[in-house]
Amino acid sequence: MRYLRAWFSPIALWALIPIFLAADDLRAWSYLPLVVIAFLLALWVGWHRQQSQSFSAWFRNPNTLLPPLAGGMWEETFAEGYHWRRDQEAQHRQLSAQIVQLRDALQAMPDVVVLMDERGQLLWVNPSGIRLLQLQWPDDAGKPLAFWLRTPHLRAFLAGEGPPTLQLPAPADAQQILEGMRYPLADAGALVIFRDVTRIRQLEQVRQDFVANVSHELRSPLTVVRGFLENMLDSPLAADDEVGSQLRLMEQQALRMQSLVEDLLSLARMEAAEANPEHCETLMLADMVHNTLDAMSPAVVQKRLQIDTALDANLGIVAETIDLTSIVRNLLENAVKYSPAERAIRVRWERCSDHLRFVVQDTGDGIAAEHLQRITERFYRVDKGRSRRVGGTGLGLAIVRHAVERYQGHLEVTSEVGKGSTFTVVFPLHLARSIPPNPAAS
Repeated sequence: MRYLRAWFSPIALWALIPIFLAADDLRAWSYLPLVVIAFLLALWVGWHRQQSQSFSAWFRNPNTLLPPLAGGMWEETFAEGYHWRRDQEAQHRQLSAQIVQLRDALQAMPDVVVLMDERGQLLWVNPSGIRLLQLQWPDDAGKPLAFWLRTPHLRAFLAGEGPPTLQLPAPADAQQILEGMRYPLADAGALVIFRDVTRIRQLEQVRQDFVANVSHELRSPLTVVRGFLENMLDSPLAADDEVGSQLRLMEQQALRMQSLVEDLLSLARMEAAEANPEHCETLMLADMVHNTLDAMSPAVVQKRLQIDTALDANLGIVAETIDLTSIVRNLLENAVKYSPAERAIRVRWERCSDHLRFVVQDTGDGIAAEHLQRITERFYRVDKGRSRRVGGTGLGLAIVRHAVERYQGHLEVTSEVGKGSTFTVVFPLHLARSIPPNPAAS
């Protein structure tokens, strides 16, 4: 039937020739050459249509390997089609083999691998996911992943609207901690990987407990040492120049060690858990800034620094006093400590459209780009020599970062060598509290 449709036109014109032969009319015979030409043209078209349909039938049938015999230009067409299909089949076999290898690798992974569509519904999961997430595969295919993992912030995490990572207890074992990472896919949907971080969390907890315990145990002997040094400095023994200088050096290093212990204890407390709502209260950050600057006024006057403030005095924030005090004190101390003489420091506290922002900007020497990624690590120093000269424990920015993260905020650091650095603390907007101005105070 397919070939009959291809040859329908020449067959129809062939049937007209006997009609012209039987006709006696001269006018009918005058059209005979045109009919013959049309018949030949139809014959040529029919042959090409037959070759085209033959090529299409061969090309669409995956079971036929060699193309049918053809002549003329169709011989080259069939040859090109044969080579093209052979290359495509080779690429298909190679791609299928790679897919099988990738599937086997994903199935052998100890981490959970989950493939979701754009609505958060389960498309595929590896055996580790079935075991750790307690899924029934393939019965659970097409169901929302959040149906099994009822964890706060999980829905926002799976939708790509929450934090980039999420930790949750494994449904199969509450003592096992899983850390999830979401990777959006170009064709909608996402790939979610959960890895077992139980051992890492345990080691981190051991480290935190060790640092906290050691720091706590060092407080008592340091207090005793400082007490004896103060007594010795008040005694006639300190009148001797050599002995007095040694005692003052000992007191200076004891104070530095005590400050380090206090910072380590603060850091251990901040790493332990999120902020306790029962300990939070509405704090006026503008007042904290003014009080801190007043306490640092001797250093500001000595270095002849210019302090420019733009603080919203009516903007409060819900937080723990010790956390907010640590943030303000460490950022302002760093700005004063590392700013050369006769430079300017700008401090801002404001409400933006979707967050709160506390900014401390100095005009010091700046920080090179290679240090910015590590500047908030504990004990990391950009210039060890200068840090020792100006003092400090190397924990200030680490304390700031952990204190901010306790409130789901973050610390941004930008700097340009020779022009200064800008430290921006970003808080969520829901922590804001507006305090109307006090008419009596004005």
